[in-house]
Amino acid sequence: MSENLIAKILFVIGVAQMAAGLIIGLITVTADYYMVSWSVLFAWTAGGFVSGMLFIGFAENIRLLHSINEKTRPLERRPKQEQKVEEPQIETPQTGWVLSEDEKAKIHEAYQGEAIVEIVPSPEEDYFLVRFKSGDDYYVKVVHVGGFSVQETANADIRQSIIQWYNEKD
Repeated sequence: MSENLIAKILFVIGVAQMAAGLIIGLITVTADYYMVSWSVLFAWTAGGFVSGMLFIGFAENIRLLHSINEKTRPLERRPKQEQKVEEPQIETPQTGWVLSEDEKAKIHEAYQGEAIVEIVPSPEEDYFLVRFKSGDDYYVKVVHVGGFSVQETANADIRQSIIQWYNEKD
């Protein structure tokens, strides 16, 4: 993922402001040899710290927004090395709804470490049966992709009905 130049610049400015506040405070206090005013040092240091932390906070916000944008932008806008091989859309004859590229990408991202053999949309909308391969064995999970993330369904009735539908469809 590429780094955001603006976030880096704002971070450096924030650190520089904190250092400058301390240095200017020390210079101002030591400029008058007869009277040392610690309140002047504190005021310059505190002002430099607060303004520096504001810049660092803005830099962090920009960095986080940039990373979210990189993760959620559509596949056609991604550079060539990040594009996944497009597979044909899978459509269930019972429902007529299709597996979108976003839903497919969510499932692949959620199960990166596992070997996905197939993703089958079930008759229940937003529920998918995902078939995996582990060594010589195959296993399935019933997942829900209706929200922001992929969640394995905790409802035993839905899970059982989708697995039964899958076994009967072949």
